[in-house]
Amino acid sequence: MNMGPSYTAHKQRFNLFPKSIQKKINWFAFFLAFPFLSILGNSITFFIFLLLIVDVGRFWKRKFRGKQLLLLFIFIGLVSSVSSPINLKLENLRWVVVLIQYVYWIYMTMFFIIYFEKINLLQLSKWVFYGSVLYSIAFYLIPFELDNPIVSFEFNPGRNSYIFNMLACIPISIYYVKMKWGNRKTYIVLILFLLLMFISNGRSGAIIILIELFFITAIIRPSFQRASKYYVFILLSLFILVQTSTAERYLDFLSYQIEGVSPRMASLLRSEGEGDLTLDKSWLIRELMIDKGKEIVIRHPLIGIGPNNFKYYNAELNDFHDLKKYKRLQSVSKIKLSQGTSPHNTYLQAVTEFGITGFLVYILFILTPLIFSFKKYLRNSLKLEDLVLISFIGITIHFYVIANLSGALPWFIFGLSWGLVNRNRRNSKKSIR
Repeated sequence: MNMGPSYTAHKQRFNLFPKSIQKKINWFAFFLAFPFLSILGNSITFFIFLLLIVDVGRFWKRKFRGKQLLLLFIFIGLVSSVSSPINLKLENLRWVVVLIQYVYWIYMTMFFIIYFEKINLLQLSKWVFYGSVLYSIAFYLIPFELDNPIVSFEFNPGRNSYIFNMLACIPISIYYVKMKWGNRKTYIVLILFLLLMFISNGRSGAIIILIELFFITAIIRPSFQRASKYYVFILLSLFILVQTSTAERYLDFLSYQIEGVSPRMASLLRSEGEGDLTLDKSWLIRELMIDKGKEIVIRHPLIGIGPNNFKYYNAELNDFHDLKKYKRLQSVSKIKLSQGTSPHNTYLQAVTEFGITGFLVYILFILTPLIFSFKKYLRNSLKLEDLVLISFIGITIHFYVIANLSGALPWFIFGLSWGLVNRNRRNSKKSIR
């Protein structure tokens, strides 16, 4: 098979990790993209990361841009956990396990920031691509679980988990596809990924994947990148237009064309049934969780209630009996909504569990790659390696409708994105000198 000169040239880069370490990184990325295997209740990625620490040593002692924010965030998490009113009432040490998990995610992020230049991005993206394909097969064709105390296999991911994983992994996967197969086959793969996202029947995922595809196309076709600013203007104009009643019949027509593929998206375009957000239970629960979040922030503003404690907090939910707003939720137990329900929003999770202080640190950490990405876009200087940043943009948008502050995958994307940003800044300083 002809892999093309770019593929060969990439494999000949210098100063990369030796094959033994790169293989572990490849497997780490694969099991993040296809998270089906757990050992002793922990994802296998945790054990692979421990092996990487053995290989590279105490990497966390090195200085790098962003380190202070990460350490400050985990310190706030520690203080919040120790002083949490929820943790003080618990007889078990669940909060200690949660804190250890956060330490793992933060240090894993540091690893990928520090060693970004030594990682073979082509190899990593190949295994992310393989994992994404297998995850899709598991989601649509192999829905079963095999669980025991030592090893568990899960081939039955929920829709929200699947959508988040795909939004995180598709842009990185395209790096490998483009490098190996060229533009024509890349477009075919993109169309297949797009179809997979639409038939998942997820509304937010369908919208965000279109945003990702816009930026992916801008990267693989430089001519489109230069002209895309005009397309953005046209899209914004269309968005304003669809808010008017004159566009209603066109939206109805479009909704019927896609209904066979994505019924929920079709309902959203028609504002009927599940598409009428004032009647959609999942949307109303999200609004109710915002009310709960406001209650928590008012009572615990500075450092919050501790990591992963949102769903355990017993909120009063005074607005729950507002029939004008929450009539559709009256059949659901108030106790169930008050305790045991996810915040359905990562930013809400951050501000309630880590307080305003931790939230500001988290937002500052996110803003750096976002600002860097849009500056490169406005300068028409996005390159193929910047597909990592498109994953970052996709998940940070999706954070608005899913609680994913915890979990290795988002922090993995954070690490790659910050590593890319830091490397570009170092190279810019060298060129100035």
